Amino acid sequence: MTPEQIQQAAAWLADYRRRGEAAPLLPAELRPVSLAEAFAIQQWLFIELNLPVVGWKAGLPGPDKWVLAPIANLQQGELCQFEQQSDQYSIEPELAFLLATDLPARNEAYSEAEIKAAIAATHLALELIIRPYKADAGAEFLDQLAAGLFNQGLYIGSALADKGVPEKVELVLEYSGQQQKFEAQHPNLDPLLPLYWLVNHLSQQGIGLQQGQWVITGSYAGVLTIPAEQPITLTFMGYPALSFRT
Repeated sequence: MTPEQIQQAAAWLADYRRRGEAAPLLPAELRPVSLAEAFAIQQWLFIELNLPVVGWKAGLPGPDKWVLAPIANLQQGELCQFEQQSDQYSIEPELAFLLATDLPARNEAYSEAEIKAAIAATHLALELIIRPYKADAGAEFLDQLAAGLFNQGLYIGSALADKGVPEKVELVLEYSGQQQKFEAQHPNLDPLLPLYWLVNHLSQQGIGLQQGQWVITGSYAGVLTIPAEQPITLTFMGYPALSFRT
């Protein structure tokens, strides 16, 4: 893809996202065919939307996958808002790591100890999910990577007092008088592993992380569905509950 095509693809996706609508698949000549092209479109998408990068989502990569996307929106408090209006919404229960120091791009790889030392606090959090493409669009992984891997932003809960990172936790989701329980586990067992990968992968791309940014590294229970316009309580057992209204 040419630089012009990358910008055109980002502008296409940005137009639908501004309207809160799911997009049809990009025209064939604007669809990425490599991880590098998809990542370039993703970066231009945030420029087109004029959104700040307040954090990153990350997961461990696969042979043909980079699992990363910028985060542009943070929410806390009584109301949790979604871009795409619906009768129900999707969330992912996660931990969010707040950075205390910059981790600028550099030639030398960061050690796990250096990255762990840069964490100021660990918070309970929800990744807020959007659907960038229409359900029948036929979007594949590279298309989703270009559009930001379903991320609308984060809802931030309370900090873990000991900055710990539990591998397993019982989750309790409550709304409309109903209660659902989940024996939850981080997909990589150690929630810090994707953070270590992200820092060094971005550094190789010439991108640093900054003090005050947040990083999430994977859902403890996959995607959970919640209703619109309802009080919601999600409890990581042993920690303060996340209570909000959609």
